[in-house]
Amino acid sequence: MNMRIKTGIAMYTVHHAVAKDISNTFVKLSAMGYQGVEFFGELEKFPEKQVKGALQAGGLVITGWHLDWKRLQEGLFYKTVKHLLNCGCTMAVVQCLGGRWNVGHGPNGECRDRWLYYAEWMNRVSEQLNREGLRLAYHNHEHEFALHYDGKTVYDLLYENLSPEIVMELDSGNCMEGGAHPAQVIEKYKERPMILHLKPYSPKKGFEVVLGDSEDANDWKAILRSSGKQFEWILVESENTAMPEMENAGRCLTNLKTYLAQEADG
Repeated sequence: MNMRIKTGIAMYTVHHAVAKDISNTFVKLSAMGYQGVEFFGELEKFPEKQVKGALQAGGLVITGWHLDWKRLQEGLFYKTVKHLLNCGCTMAVVQCLGGRWNVGHGPNGECRDRWLYYAEWMNRVSEQLNREGLRLAYHNHEHEFALHYDGKTVYDLLYENLSPEIVMELDSGNCMEGGAHPAQVIEKYKERPMILHLKPYSPKKGFEVVLGDSEDANDWKAILRSSGKQFEWILVESENTAMPEMENAGRCLTNLKTYLAQEADG
């Protein structure tokens, strides 16, 4: 395995296990070979002492936290910052805007100007977070690639207007579901700081597949080889429910290690 690459897991992959016993889950993830974990969910469900204790028990690093955009609005901003910093987290990730979740706007509000507004808002938030010792990232779903304005995808519209220091968290499976190719996106934006969400995806089965299995449509060799630079983190995020969460997390990492070893040897 290429030890230069930091490999973690998006907590959604094992969120049921975490809800039952976060510390034991983190210990098991570490034993599998994961180095970090990306949190998601309401901050109040994860007291600072619990988070730090679980991370210490597993010897894991917190890579970031997926947040609803409301958590970064004026009324909750400093409460959010305090919680993240006290947990040892230095990256806030806007988990979603728009789409079928209607985050920030619904179908009637979908337009080019709305996405330009989001870019301006994230630029302001990024400046505020930087002053507090935090960074900002944005995580995509499929609609940013499926929606087009003036010949550009919403994804391109965003990243042409987002400040260079805002981290691109590219979700490979969501990218493909939206009709794009992750390796091409990575190459296009290779100068931008980047975290890669490794999401198994199949046109037939959707997200009910294991990373690296025959039905996983991700071209992992091309994806992991693209850009010619180091990702800040690569994070397994699997939505597969066809097997127990921890078994799925283990199989995904085993297959990923195979790809990374091949890259190191090649």
